[in-house]
Amino acid sequence: MVRGFALFGVLLVNMYNFGAWSLVWNEPVDELAKFVTGFFFETKSWRLFSILFGFGFSLQVLRAEAQGARFMPVYLRRLVILFIFGMGNALIYGRDILMEYAELGLILVVFRRFPPKALLVLVVTLLMVFPVERAVTSLRAGSDLVASSPDPEVRLREALEEIEEQRQTYAISVGSIVDVMAINVWRAFPPIYLGFRGPESAALVFAMFLLGLYVGRRRIFHDIQQHMALIRRVLVWGLSVGLLSMTAERILNVTLGYNASAQETTVLPQFIGDILVAFGSTALSLGYAAAITVLAQHQRWRRILSPLGAVGRLALTVYLMQTLMVSTLFYGFAFGQVFRIGPATVSVYAVLFFVIQIAACTWWVRRFRFGPMEWLWRTLTYGKLQPMRLRQASET
Repeated sequence: MVRGFALFGVLLVNMYNFGAWSLVWNEPVDELAKFVTGFFFETKSWRLFSILFGFGFSLQVLRAEAQGARFMPVYLRRLVILFIFGMGNALIYGRDILMEYAELGLILVVFRRFPPKALLVLVVTLLMVFPVERAVTSLRAGSDLVASSPDPEVRLREALEEIEEQRQTYAISVGSIVDVMAINVWRAFPPIYLGFRGPESAALVFAMFLLGLYVGRRRIFHDIQQHMALIRRVLVWGLSVGLLSMTAERILNVTLGYNASAQETTVLPQFIGDILVAFGSTALSLGYAAAITVLAQHQRWRRILSPLGAVGRLALTVYLMQTLMVSTLFYGFAFGQVFRIGPATVSVYAVLFFVIQIAACTWWVRRFRFGPMEWLWRTLTYGKLQPMRLRQASET
């Protein structure tokens, strides 16, 4: 259920990257849609998804240890195949997180036996990389410590010029599928994403991996009832700290022009905003996971949230299908809506696409053990066909 929720956020934010973040969309309904997406989902969804990757890794380690099986050969094959899936997706979408996950997954092996407290120390250290690195870079570049006010008219004019240029010249706007793939070959390859700059850098992704590994090492979800007091504390503190941090970050954005992805203000408000984003987004992600976990303990809420569970079981298939849905809507060789529809419309499409995926996944999990891509991933990993239908699996 938590993974399904994260996948909706990933879809929504990814769809905004096709022009909906632009300042040209300034009608009240668009401003509201941008606010909701930025406040509740941007940077939080991929963090939550990455935490679950680290948690899944911990389950694989614990399962192998319990069975006395060799862990590394199977795990390495899984990462290689995941990397190949990511390469294929990158040809359409550009830079793809699956390749980054596969690369960082190789490093994660080193930390599989680290004590839980040591993992938390590493998480905090890695979360500090983004704000500290950006502050040092800004100071070296000669940025001031005193904040200045942005000029809204200049920013809007620049945004209008930029989005018009994108409509007329970008390959995804005017090119064929071959043109898009040719551009993405250069954007996505060589596929090395182990950088430490930016609010979505490899350092922050790896911090989330370690946080998920910590959750698994603590066996918090092996016995939810035993850890319910801890989960409730995470719910309260995660949502409280996260929402307060995001509120403060929004205030910095409106008053001083703070932007986590660009140098648009001076060092001091930038550093404060970066701290809020790094730690506040992480806290809010944990709060989401805890809230869903607590709600799912009640039968009524479990029924309501169960469609998210169906989506979460087919996470790889859903993620790759989202690329096909999004490219069909936006790219010039299909419906060509890139840089042409605003936040409110994009949000409606995101909900529509996700509803379609919920319906398809709910139908699928009632009949099959794995999603199509999960089945292929597992079959290639173990080198033999896996039972697909539920009846076939039970007979096997």
